[in-house]
Amino acid sequence: MKKLSLLTISLFIFSCGVQKKATKDLYAGIYEITVFDVDQIGDVPLTLTIIKNETGYSSQLDMRGDAAESGDYTWEVEETKIEDEIISIDAIIASYDVNFELSIEGDEISGAMMGMFDVEGSRVQPQ
Repeated sequence: MKKLSLLTISLFIFSCGVQKKATKDLYAGIYEITVFDVDQIGDVPLTLTIIKNETGYSSQLDMRGDAAESGDYTWEVEETKIEDEIISIDAIIASYDVNFELSIEGDEISGAMMGMFDVEGSRVQPQ
């Protein structure tokens, strides 16, 4: 009986440890987002990748669709930070400084680019 109790307690502790590691990060993942009604461009489809590392978070932005095929624009992400559940991304594209303020609710992401253009999307792959 003593061995059975010890085995049961050991399995319980082990299963709790495995479950804790399996918890998905709220922010990390791959998102397909769209920036709506950008002046002289229209809607801009992007793939946003957010990665958690030892110092915090980093991100990457890539064009999708026709814009990606033309290859004219490359995003360079300068900084990614998360404060008060708001993801702030500072980036450069075509020599312009651009910033995003985004929030995540479940697998849905929304916010604004430059405080002027609505951004919406969803997680397509967790990290």
